[in-house]
Amino acid sequence: MYSDAREFIIALGGYRSVAVRLDKKPTTVHSHIQAGVLPAAWYDALCQMADKHGKDEPQRSLFSFLQLEEQAA
Repeated sequence: MYSDAREFIIALGGYRSVAVRLDKKPTTVHSHIQAGVLPAAWYDALCQMADKHGKDEPQRSLFSFLQLEEQAA
């Protein structure tokens, strides 16, 4: 597994390469890496990229999916 978003993006060829594939500006991808979380909307595309590169799929914790709060019992 990947320790953080940066490690995952590097495994896919770096932020510039990923930006081209996502049709985003490199600075956009880099900013999300710096923030430490990738947009949930990119999850499927990045999973497809990982598969094409023969890499493990990223864990969902690297993305900004909404989480339900645990309620006290």
